[in-house]
Amino acid sequence: MPEPDVETLTAYHEAGHALMAVACGGQIVHVSITPPDDDNLARFGESIVQWPSAATKEIELAELKVSLAGPIAELTFDGSRVAIHEFPEFAADWQRAVGAASRLTPLTKQQTLLSSVESQIWDFFDNQNTWAATAAIADLLLTHETIEHDEVNETWDFWRSR
Repeated sequence: MPEPDVETLTAYHEAGHALMAVACGGQIVHVSITPPDDDNLARFGESIVQWPSAATKEIELAELKVSLAGPIAELTFDGSRVAIHEFPEFAADWQRAVGAASRLTPLTKQQTLLSSVESQIWDFFDNQNTWAATAAIADLLLTHETIEHDEVNETWDFWRSR
């Protein structure tokens, strides 16, 4: 089987972020596989999520999940089941996850929290309907390059009700 191209991997990665954000109650501003290059950040895609304005433990946990969901969706698509922190290309996602974990728990318990949440997200994407929703969102991204909340939410609503 040929290796997937960068655009397809990016679509699954961003689909993972977006789907988890909606599943956690976030509002997608947009998700794109063609991010702007006017901010001097080297990246292949971006997901912008809006949360309620009050910083709460629930939002921090959602941020942790969303940060890890992109890499796990990409690895699931690629057929790899490895620890996210082992991949340099996921360093920014991992750092966001560590940052959220640091706001949730003391340093001595952060690795346990990160491992637990990472395991939960692998299980989330192992679900047949969740994976179908992820693939559908990735297909939308490959077709349109940028999508918004309604497309992600409608796809999630369709597949989770199956």
